[in-house]
Amino acid sequence: MRKLFFALALALAAVPAAAQTPATQTPPATAPGAQPPAAAQAAVPATRKFTSDAGMMFSVIKPDKVADFEMVMARIKDALSKSADPARKQMALSWRVFKGLEPAPGGNFVYVWFLDPPVKDADYTVTSILTEAFPSEAQDLWSKYIACFVSGQTMLNLQQVVNMSPTAGIPK
Repeated sequence: MRKLFFALALALAAVPAAAQTPATQTPPATAPGAQPPAAAQAAVPATRKFTSDAGMMFSVIKPDKVADFEMVMARIKDALSKSADPARKQMALSWRVFKGLEPAPGGNFVYVWFLDPPVKDADYTVTSILTEAFPSEAQDLWSKYIACFVSGQTMLNLQQVVNMSPTAGIPK
């Protein structure tokens, strides 16, 4: 299954940036009078909600930013585990992050979030998660996060069409 995800990720990595959802989201609040970084001011989707039985998010990450990306993902994991919100705890149970072992074009790396199942209609917006858990760190984490991307992210809500498992459809 991982080979399928990686093959799909490489195919989507080749999609022009204009066809992808921007990597940026609403930046965390800044101190009064402070300006957010120029990259954080880009147009952004209001939320990242998965509405299907499974979801994936593809990210193409610069090779020199792999450590920063993985550090932010680790902080998101911390945020979800420390949250008092039951939906956030549920999100952590089914959210896995994979890294392609083979470099993508340009030496970049493809990361895939695999959500099976996602918490339907829960907001997976990175800035929301970070700001809720780490208000004093959120701006710095956000700046590091957006600097990691080659281009935008590709978000997919998935519908199962066929289950190849020989036990699929057998009542338990």
